[in-house]
Amino acid sequence: MRVRVAAFIRKNDSVLLVKHRKNGREYWLLPGGGVHTGEKTADALKRELYEEIRLKAEVRDLLFVVEAFSGRNHIIQPTYIVHTDENESIGVGTDRRVVDFAYFDGEGLEKVTLYPDIKNELQKYLSEGSVSRRYICKKWID
Repeated sequence: MRVRVAAFIRKNDSVLLVKHRKNGREYWLLPGGGVHTGEKTADALKRELYEEIRLKAEVRDLLFVVEAFSGRNHIIQPTYIVHTDENESIGVGTDRRVVDFAYFDGEGLEKVTLYPDIKNELQKYLSEGSVSRRYICKKWID
């Protein structure tokens, strides 16, 4: 089992995603990454945000937890609401898998490959400011 922490970063009516390239495939994720042994999830998220998109941010409330399965992998992903005043200074960082980033509104989310596929939950939060479930169980790739 692996813990991957993620950030929900909102700008107007859009959410920030990062584009990963791995094993010849490209897909989008909420920014974030792996938690090291003994590391608090909020600290891991701050570290990962800086590594992926050179962003310093404030980790706020837990939005939801995604439990995802992919083959033999079992991933637990706490997803936090993150605030930043540095939206304009974001840039691709040192994580070689991250090749791009962009903000997507609800309609734009429909057009991307997102892992895990939590598009509905993100769209609901963007449009209503609430989530219907705090725990989401999905395949990593639906």
